[in-house]
Amino acid sequence: MNLIITKTLEFGSDIERVWRAITDPSEIAKWFSDSAEFDPRPGSLGWLEWEKHGRYPLRVERVEPPHRISWSWSHNAGFEFDQEKSTLVEWTLTERDQGGTLLELRESGFRTESAYKDNQGGWDAELGELLELLEGARAVPQE
Repeated sequence: MNLIITKTLEFGSDIERVWRAITDPSEIAKWFSDSAEFDPRPGSLGWLEWEKHGRYPLRVERVEPPHRISWSWSHNAGFEFDQEKSTLVEWTLTERDQGGTLLELRESGFRTESAYKDNQGGWDAELGELLELLEGARAVPQE
């Protein structure tokens, strides 16, 4: 099964501001999860938590500030990271020639079509909130 989510957003915000929004747990809690805890270093373990859905453990895989970060996160709520039940989320930031930042998100490793569909819609909503946080506008990300 080769189910991959890709999303692209353009921001007027500079790359450092977008980087902070996707790597600082206190910033992530403003647009994505209700709370978050992790250190943006390869191998670091942490979690994202939603009051309605529970806590989802993650492991930071790769960090290249301010251009790339990736993490694997478990798709079962709980407190232990499970590589067998996780997907890989990759964030790539590129400075645009005309100013601002291009954000590309890719999530891979889905084992079921229902998990893929849930996250596909989830990313539209959450990235819309990121756009609203950074730009004061709400839109649906491009695929």
